[in-house]
Amino acid sequence: MKKSINLNKFNGLERALKDTQKFDILVKNAYKTTAKEIFNKQNPSGLALYTYGSPGRIELVGRESDADIFLVEKRRSVESEKFRELLTRKLDKFNFSKVDLPPWGTFDEVETYLKKSLIEGNQILETRFIIGNKNVHKKFELQKIKFNSIEREQKNFIFNRFYLNQYFRQRVRDNALNIKYCHGGTRDLLFVSWYERYIKMLDRNNDSIKYEPRVKTGLKKLEGKGIITKKELERVIKAINFYINFRSDVLKINDGTSDNGLTFLDDKTLHRLTKIGYPSPLVTRENFEMHRDAIKKIIELVWLDFIERTNQVKGGNWINKFISAYDSNTSKSVRSKLISDDPLINIALIWGASESKQKELFENFEKKYKNSTDWATIGSIVCSPLCSPKTLHNFGTGQAKERGYGYLLRIIARNRNVSNQTLKSIADDGGLEQRYKEVARAALDGGNKNANNQV
Repeated sequence: MKKSINLNKFNGLERALKDTQKFDILVKNAYKTTAKEIFNKQNPSGLALYTYGSPGRIELVGRESDADIFLVEKRRSVESEKFRELLTRKLDKFNFSKVDLPPWGTFDEVETYLKKSLIEGNQILETRFIIGNKNVHKKFELQKIKFNSIEREQKNFIFNRFYLNQYFRQRVRDNALNIKYCHGGTRDLLFVSWYERYIKMLDRNNDSIKYEPRVKTGLKKLEGKGIITKKELERVIKAINFYINFRSDVLKINDGTSDNGLTFLDDKTLHRLTKIGYPSPLVTRENFEMHRDAIKKIIELVWLDFIERTNQVKGGNWINKFISAYDSNTSKSVRSKLISDDPLINIALIWGASESKQKELFENFEKKYKNSTDWATIGSIVCSPLCSPKTLHNFGTGQAKERGYGYLLRIIARNRNVSNQTLKSIADDGGLEQRYKEVARAALDGGNKNANNQV
C-alpha cells in the first residue's frame, strides 16, 4: 500500500478560496486608489474590472498564480490608458508570478474576441466582476450571453480535448511530466468547469454560481447528475487538495532558478522537495501518480458524458460518426466518407487524420480549409505535425494575425515544421501583442524545445 503524503497545510480548495478572497480585496483597493489618482474619483463611469483565469475561477493560490485581470472600457481614452498602466504597476509590487492585463477591452473588441476566438473567448466568458460601473458591467454581461451558445461550447470542448491531448505530449521535458500540463494535471481540470457551463446551457439554468472554486462547483454537478459517485467525488477532491499544495511548493522551490514558473516533475525537483519536508522521491512520485489517476478518471467520464449529451442535441447517428472520425484506427477510406457539414465531425476528422498519420488525407484538409476563418478549424490544422511549412506560413502571416486569432500564432510557433521566415514575421511584427510574439521569439532563439517549454 502506498504511503500517503500529509502536507500538513490548508485544505487545498479552502486555501484557494481564501487566497482568492484576499486577491479580490487587494485588486479592489488598487482599483480605487488608481481611479482616484487618474479620475479623482474611486468609481469612474465607463470602466469595470474583472478577473479571469485562476482568480476568475476562484482557484488562485498565493503569489504563485498570475494576477489575471480584465478591464472593460466603454471607450478608449488617454485617461483609461494611464489607468491601465498605473494599475498594472501597483499590482506588480505584490510580486505575483505575472500581472496579466490584456491591452484590449472596449465593447467592440470584446465582441470581436467572443465571435472569433475560443481561447480569449473563454477568458471573457469566465470573467468575474470585481468592481466598477454598473452600466458597463450590465452591458458586458449581456455581450457574454449574446455571443455564447451551445454550439460554441461544443466546439470549445471538442477542440480543447484534442488540442490538450497533443499539447501535454509537447510539454514533456527529458521524459519528465509537467505537473500543470499533463493528463490528470491541473490544466485538465478546466474540462470540469466547461462541462458545468455546458450543462447549465442545456438545462437553461441561469442560477448564480456560489462563491467557491469553479472546479468544486463542476464536481458537485457531476455527482448531482449521477456521472460520478460520492466516493469518486471524495477521491478527486482529495487529489485536487494535494495538487494545489504540491504545485505551489514546486513553484516556490523553483523561484529564482532557471525553472522559475515551471513545474516539471524531474529527479532534481523531487530531491529538492525532500529538503522542505517531503518524503523520498519514490513516495512523492507514487502519491503524485495516485492523485493524477483519480483526476484522469473523472476527466474521461466527463468527456464520455459530454459526447453522449451532444449526441442528444445532434440526434441520429452523430456519436458513432464522431468517434470514427477521430479514432486513430479508422482507415483512410472510411474517414474520407465521414466528411460532412457538421463542423464538430470535421474537426475530429482533421485530428483523426493527423494522429493516424494519414498524410494524403490531411493534405486534402489543408487545401480545403486554406482560406478558413473558423478559429477551431485553423487551430486543428496548424497543431498537426503533418502541417506543411507553407500552410503554417499562410496562416502565420495572414489570418492568424487578425484581431481575435492571435493565440493561433503561439500554436504555429510551437510546430516543428514552422520556418524561420514565419517565426521572424511573427516575432518582429510591431503590431502584435507581446504574448503572441514571445513563443516565436523563443523558437528563434532556442529552437522548438525552448518554444514548447515557456511558462
